Amino acid sequence: MSGPLLDVNLQWTPPGSSLTLDVAFQLDAQAAILFGSSGAGKSSILRLIAGLERPRSGHVRLNGDTLFESSRHINEPLRRRRIGLIFQDDLLFPHLSVAANIQYGLKTWPRVEREKRTAEVADLCGVGHLMGRDPATLSGGERQRVGLARALAPRPRLLLCDEPVSALDLAARDLLIDRISAVQRAEGIPMLYVTHSPVESVTLGSWLFRIDAGQIVDQGPPLDVLARGGKVELTGVDNRFTAVVESHDEHGRESTLHLNGGTRLVVPKQNTPSGQPVIVRIRADDILLARGMIEGLSARNVLPGVVDRVIVHGAEAEVLVKTGEIRWIVSVVTPALETLGLCAGVSVHMIVKARSCHVTAAASQEI
Repeated sequence: MSGPLLDVNLQWTPPGSSLTLDVAFQLDAQAAILFGSSGAGKSSILRLIAGLERPRSGHVRLNGDTLFESSRHINEPLRRRRIGLIFQDDLLFPHLSVAANIQYGLKTWPRVEREKRTAEVADLCGVGHLMGRDPATLSGGERQRVGLARALAPRPRLLLCDEPVSALDLAARDLLIDRISAVQRAEGIPMLYVTHSPVESVTLGSWLFRIDAGQIVDQGPPLDVLARGGKVELTGVDNRFTAVVESHDEHGRESTLHLNGGTRLVVPKQNTPSGQPVIVRIRADDILLARGMIEGLSARNVLPGVVDRVIVHGAEAEVLVKTGEIRWIVSVVTPALETLGLCAGVSVHMIVKARSCHVTAAASQEI
């Protein structure tokens, strides 16, 4: 099939509202963000794509199939669109077990395939150990992961997420974001994720649509769009990489990770055996930059790289640094840009303390 996986062109005025929504965009197998303030129309776009609301005009095409087209009077119901939905409220069936909730959309599947797929998505979403539990006994993060598994079970062609982490505490929020990102990559399906959080946008998205008053007013890589949008708070942005445990030192104090893309990283001692996959997170403001090699540092990682881009927003800036195939985000204050002469093409060294590297097993993140 040629062309985009998702093609949207929609016009709609919600009943009793002064908002007029008019958007057109396309999406491939990537994670895209719908970003904007409350009332901008982000959630309405998801509802129109899913078929929960009927647009006034336009079209929605997914994988070459027309789900809605006003001129041809086509309007497929939600159940036939094969779209996975995740909301702020997990909407689990309270009278069903975790396993039964996940299997709800698989009623027509043969038993063997149904059980295989249930086990597959439960493991992918980290809820395999919860299968016999009732929803009332789960934490907020666990419930959202079950909701994610239920949405994925029927193999949807598109995943729509409407602020699914907003009701969670900070720790659970970070871990669920990691899980959603890993699931989207593993399943290889396009995802539209609604948020008003710049940090979530940068962490999850490869592309961002900024929505204002029902229209797309800017789009592009998340950092670029957010910087163009004026004031933006990016404190807490993480670099998140998949890696493999390469080795442990003989004194049991350190481990070495091999990041997918070539870079090696020394981290505090891990219990994960060598050869096992992990996820490593490093805050963008925990990385220091230097021009040229520096001797006598206590930091265990001094990584050579090249500045790819610099994105300035007010008194702060994000420096994107490439090491092989890996792109890092490093937060600095704008005076440092001039002091160090930081611009595209400049060679730098990134200084990363081992204790700044937070490692979790790739297949067993718990919330």
